[in-house]
Amino acid sequence: MLLSINKHDFQKLPLWLCWLLIVYMLTGCGGSGGGDDAGVMDMGACNSATGLRAPLPACSPDTPCTRVATNLGVQTIETSEVIPVCAGLYWDARLTQSVIGYTRHACIVRPSGASNTSKRPLVVWFHGGGDGSADDAATTTQLVAKAGNFDLTGDVARPGFTLLAVQGRNLRFPTAAPRDGHHHDFYYRDLDSPSTNPDIANVDAFIDAVVQEGIVDTNRIYVMGWSNGAFFSQMYAIARNTTTTPGGNNVASAAVFSAASPFDDISWNVLDNEALDSNDSSCALQNIPSSTVPIQMVYRTSDSAVACDTAQATCFQTEPGYVTEQWINDASNAGIPIQGLRIGGLESGASATQDADAPNCTDFTGSCPVVDCSNSPLNDGCLSLINHLRWPDGDYTNANAFVMDREPDMLLFLKNNPLM
Repeated sequence: MLLSINKHDFQKLPLWLCWLLIVYMLTGCGGSGGGDDAGVMDMGACNSATGLRAPLPACSPDTPCTRVATNLGVQTIETSEVIPVCAGLYWDARLTQSVIGYTRHACIVRPSGASNTSKRPLVVWFHGGGDGSADDAATTTQLVAKAGNFDLTGDVARPGFTLLAVQGRNLRFPTAAPRDGHHHDFYYRDLDSPSTNPDIANVDAFIDAVVQEGIVDTNRIYVMGWSNGAFFSQMYAIARNTTTTPGGNNVASAAVFSAASPFDDISWNVLDNEALDSNDSSCALQNIPSSTVPIQMVYRTSDSAVACDTAQATCFQTEPGYVTEQWINDASNAGIPIQGLRIGGLESGASATQDADAPNCTDFTGSCPVVDCSNSPLNDGCLSLINHLRWPDGDYTNANAFVMDREPDMLLFLKNNPLM
């Protein structure tokens, strides 16, 4: 193996992602939970119109989350609210609002010189699931550092962009492994405006509020996301490209990392909090919603959480729809102008070209690698998991690895795809 991995590499990983390591080390892909809400939904969990029949249940005293992502370090969560730090070293402020009965938060940083006569783009960023935080945009990406001066307009007089990082809620999550925690709901697909999906409605309200400040170029409202946030931001971009927010704003384009279809099935009935049964029809939408929003999908050659291709999905037993290249193909066939950017990962000695363009997914020959990061942290299974855990900004505190910063590629994709 060309790359040595030390404790600093793992310290670089955001806490919201560490649950993956622990779950695979301790439990594999299985999970258990109780049917404490039996009878909440007796007609099955899903329908053909919105996927899940109702929003993902928020954690509360009445509907506690009991299948908690391991790294959160608790057995039960009884509150929906998650408050990011939004440390002043990185951010201007923490924004707070109430939407559909939930108190919501986001971190914001505005570029120097932005005004109603010098408007700048708005980039809305969504964190991953589990222990994900809006703070991750500052601590595990380089987006805050770029927000001050990166050119997203082609106008040298208007450098930088406003960066808004939206905090998810504590939700039950419909996956085989226990993953209750901080998430954005892309399983309840009410794409109308206004939407009854609390997370869509929340983002609508945050965007409309920031636009009201008078410093946003409304032709350049973009979304970005990682993992759970990448699934959600794709759905949101599709929902709000031609249909406006209640305040009249649209999303121009999206650039995301490590995700696949936001319109597929579930593994666990979160409405009844029990295993799926014969009453549960598929949550997969029969037809992908029509949209012409440009989407860039950045993904690595091997990913044990969101598979590169169907061969990997079989190896890693990923969730329904968690196959990147299948989604790229399906979205393209549905008329969505989605563009894949496949980049190298750590597996199979590929570290010398990590994050460089890669010609193919890594299909393992012989037998599938075991995802075992406790006993074999350098095996291909564990390295494929770590591929998922690293935002592609090239800042991995590893002097032995040649890694590239792909954030400029993502930001340039957005720059090149404003509203027309």
